[in-house]
Amino acid sequence: MSKRIIIIGGGTFQAIRNHLALAAPAFGITARQIHSHLDGSELHLTKMCNWTSPLVTNEDVENFIDELLLDKTVGTIILNAALCDYKALPIDDNNGWHGKRLKTSDGNITIELTPTDKIIGKIRKARPDIFLVGFKTTTNETSENQFLIALKMMKKTKCNLVLANDTVTRNNMIITPEETIYGETILRYSVIKELCEMILDRHRLTYKGGEFIENTSVPFDNAPKSFQEVMNFLIDNGGYIENNGNGFTPGHFGYRQEPYSTNFVSSQRGVNHNEVRENGMTGVFIDEESDSFVYMGDKKASVGARSQALLLKENPEYDFIIHTHNPLKEGSLIPTTPQKPFQCGSMECGINTLNNMGSFDNGMKAVFLEKHGINLLFKTTTKSEDVINFLKDNIELGIKIR
Repeated sequence: MSKRIIIIGGGTFQAIRNHLALAAPAFGITARQIHSHLDGSELHLTKMCNWTSPLVTNEDVENFIDELLLDKTVGTIILNAALCDYKALPIDDNNGWHGKRLKTSDGNITIELTPTDKIIGKIRKARPDIFLVGFKTTTNETSENQFLIALKMMKKTKCNLVLANDTVTRNNMIITPEETIYGETILRYSVIKELCEMILDRHRLTYKGGEFIENTSVPFDNAPKSFQEVMNFLIDNGGYIENNGNGFTPGHFGYRQEPYSTNFVSSQRGVNHNEVRENGMTGVFIDEESDSFVYMGDKKASVGARSQALLLKENPEYDFIIHTHNPLKEGSLIPTTPQKPFQCGSMECGINTLNNMGSFDNGMKAVFLEKHGINLLFKTTTKSEDVINFLKDNIELGIKIR
């Protein structure tokens, strides 16, 4: 059964008195455009742009979202509403829509504002199965700063896609969890159309979670020597770059716990991979009959652990996997495949990777995911210097894909 796609648009008010309110001005143009591209989607506008709407304040929108979170038929929420970032602290006992009217004849008044609660962050915390699209507005930022501001918001709220727009430069861009930009343009209609195409591609992807058991991490020194040597090379030469404002690095890596085992050790989620030698890794244990995962460490395994499991299962003679976000060198023979339709961590992303890998000498397989990075498999019998030379020949270390 196809799940519901909910679009929420328009601005909200925060009452000060019955004749005075704060407002986040937004009139539903983007929400209406998105609705026109997504057949079967449901459009819910606030009263600011639909006088019949019951959605007036932030609280009204939050209550509506709380109802949606209880409805298992809801699969996607596109939260385009402009919510008031501030509300007024009480002036006296007469605040709110029905408060006594302020008199201009009384002269100046002082109003103290306090931030309102952020609503978007609660959505995937309560329902991680929901595909969430958020929006971030900046004013006169460079493209790089616009990207970093939107990416920080994405990671904090766990959005699946974010459309960032700058009200001064008019620049628009679509941000993905892979820390990649699509559709950067000043043409608003064009980027909205591309956003909707990506929503249609990505909102039906499948994800499988796992049980997390907090434990001590697996020391990096426990890894096979050749794997350690390759990782040390990548760490020392810009294989994992932290420039997202969140303090962690994209990419992932892992190795089998023993030959032909389905259990493996994976990189950790939400960490700086350059510190793996100090922080360690996470054990991943798989029940093949139920395909259930258990993560054991002081942090969950990387979101790419599902892809790691699939690649190791389908390539039983390979023992190590490395994924970085460096661009491919010109002239590389590594096959490339589109990443745009797939979010990293989805089962479809793993299948796309598996189906497009090329075989190379000395026990290596590799594929390059466009605007994402390389996935490299190698064997216990593969010499670390061969892997290092392969990486030197094929990827631009020290540069991060955007």
